[in-house]
Amino acid sequence: MSTYRYIQLALCLALLSSSTPSTAQRDGDPLAPILRCVQGGNFATLEQGRLPATVTSRSVDTLSGPRSVSMRDGYRLILATSQGKPFVNLKVELSAPASATNDREAVEAQMLAFSSRRTPDQRELQRTLTSGVEVLVLHQPDLERRGPLSFYSMFVPSRSIIATLYILNQDPAGRAFSTYGEFETLRDEAANLVQRCLAASGA
Repeated sequence: MSTYRYIQLALCLALLSSSTPSTAQRDGDPLAPILRCVQGGNFATLEQGRLPATVTSRSVDTLSGPRSVSMRDGYRLILATSQGKPFVNLKVELSAPASATNDREAVEAQMLAFSSRRTPDQRELQRTLTSGVEVLVLHQPDLERRGPLSFYSMFVPSRSIIATLYILNQDPAGRAFSTYGEFETLRDEAANLVQRCLAASGA
C-alpha cells in the first residue's frame, strides 16, 4: 500500500474517532489555551470537536504492527483558508502521564513506517526541534496528489502533548494556491502557528 493510502486511512480513522458525542465529563481543559492560540491565527475554524471522554486510546500502524497511543484528552480542529475551504486537519492530544514516552515512540514509529513506504519521488522524513517542540514531517512533492499533501507529528514532551497536522490539498478551482511554492508558504504558516502555540504551552 502506498504512503498516501496509509495517510488517507489514518485521516479517516482520525475523523471517525472524533465525531462521536461524549457521554462523560472531564475535570478542567488543559488543551484550551493551545486551541485559543491557534484560533488567533489567520485560519478560520470550520469545525471543532473534543475527544469523547470515553475514548482513551487510539491505534497507530508501525512496521512491527499496531501500537496503542493513550489519549487523556484531545481536540480536533478543521482550519480553512480565506476562501473558506478546509486546509488543516489538526488534532491536539494529551497523553496519560505513565504512557507519554511510549506514545511518543509509537507515533514516531508510525511516521517511520509511512516514510519507509514512500515512492522514489517522495521526500524522506524530516526532523526539527525548536523551543521544546519536536517536529516530524512528511511532504508530498507536488500538487497532483489527492488527500493530505503534508503530514506532521509534533511533540511537547514536557507537557505530554502530541499534535497531528494533515495539510490538505484543495480543488484546483478556486483554491488558495496555484503553485507548489504558494502551497509551501501557506503550509509553513499553518505549521509554524501550531508549533508556536505548542511551544507557548510548554513555557
